[in-house]
Amino acid sequence: MPSDAPADPSAARSSAPAAAPGPSAGARLAALLGGTGSPPEVVLLGDSFAAGEGAGSYLPVDGVDRSLCHRSAAGLLSETRDRAVVHNLACSRARIQHLGSAQQMPGHGAEGIAAQLDRLGGLDPDLVLLHIGGNDAGFAGLLQACLVEDEPCNRDAGLRQAVKQQLRDLRTPLTELYTELGTTLRAPVLVLPYPRLFEGSEETCGRLSPEERSFGVDITDALNSTIEQSVTAAGLPGVRYVDALEDSFAGRGACSTNPLVVTARLGPLLTAAASESAAQEVLHPTGEGYRVLTGDLLQWLENHPL
Repeated sequence: MPSDAPADPSAARSSAPAAAPGPSAGARLAALLGGTGSPPEVVLLGDSFAAGEGAGSYLPVDGVDRSLCHRSAAGLLSETRDRAVVHNLACSRARIQHLGSAQQMPGHGAEGIAAQLDRLGGLDPDLVLLHIGGNDAGFAGLLQACLVEDEPCNRDAGLRQAVKQQLRDLRTPLTELYTELGTTLRAPVLVLPYPRLFEGSEETCGRLSPEERSFGVDITDALNSTIEQSVTAAGLPGVRYVDALEDSFAGRGACSTNPLVVTARLGPLLTAAASESAAQEVLHPTGEGYRVLTGDLLQWLENHPL
């Protein structure tokens, strides 16, 4: 007689065929950029978040093996290299001015690192990705104040006012930069926001209090808003703001138990205190973090065709 006992759901799952893997990140990017047969070319411009700071696997820059530029082979779009050519021209510590002029960096001599747009001039990319503005807004000084100073940075009225002024001062140079890129480049330019690095939780995170972390989120949001407004002010169809990466690290921020960000807890901070290279990595995405950002970027591109 047939049994009335319910079927074992685990047995059904085990007998079901495994889902076929989806296309690789490189295949998705190649399809998005036209699939002409030759590998698409993408250029990364800007600062540490474009360069791949925090991911390790740093590449030599202009013959300097341990360059603090920290251009990483494991940064943004690294997993698309099976089907695409990614030119990483970005550099940690870069400001807006370094797109058009040389950037001084220890170990690179008096000439420094060549202007990013000069290097771009020798390429004909299908897409340009740009991360810039954080250093112009004084994020490095903000980080120093929050991680090192005894007084909580969120209570520093002078620091708050300075950040507000720096953000106001950013609007014109950002708009001018986007206008220049949009009128001189054949390729579309995607302007990327900075991901929120913290959660609004009460858990401990090294020397950062919940109030300081909330302050950091507010500043990130204000910077992203300034960037988006500047893209709108430029008003060029070839320059677009990607409103998809701000929450890429939700639940896995710098203070979580499984972060996608080089954490601000005591151990990494002690390591950073003894190494200029390690100090740069604090509060930047890990290699896995960049893979998450890449996935979110590809999803945005699929939803917003070029």
